[in-house]
Amino acid sequence: MNTSINTKKIALAALFTAASLLLSFIQIPIFPAAPWLMYDPSGIVCLIAALAFGPKLGAAVAIISWLPRVFLDPFGAPMGMASTCAFIIPAALIYLRGNRSRTASLVGMIVGAIVSIVVACILNLFVTPLYTAVSMMDVVAMILPILLPFNALKMVINTVAGQVLLAPCMNALKVERGDA
Repeated sequence: MNTSINTKKIALAALFTAASLLLSFIQIPIFPAAPWLMYDPSGIVCLIAALAFGPKLGAAVAIISWLPRVFLDPFGAPMGMASTCAFIIPAALIYLRGNRSRTASLVGMIVGAIVSIVVACILNLFVTPLYTAVSMMDVVAMILPILLPFNALKMVINTVAGQVLLAPCMNALKVERGDA
């Protein structure tokens, strides 16, 4: 029986990973002040995976789904992995400790969003100068007017989508998690 559960979990992790990978190629400009910063909805899939199956599986989905992007964007992909994991791991930990309640999911997503925004801004300080002609001080000057609002908007979208999709996804996964 454990083999069956593990097989289902592996299959679902593969499906979540594939969905996240596909969605990572959807690049949406959401912040007119910085049209080069693109939003992709892949983090929503990673979030649902982490809430459904725990932070380890969620992080695995996030990292594996970003790996192919390393070849296309060797600087942005690791930042995407780190930012996504910074969002979903605290969200899943708080959600699971809060007995999977709606309040715990919201608090977890908000805490994860804050951690993710901080991680993204810090990583930009070091990574952006590696592949652009800007200095670290230029990036510092971009934090308040560009990086902070862009990443905050991205996290608002992910949190709202996560809240809307959480109950239907958990209902659909109930049998797969073994709750039914």
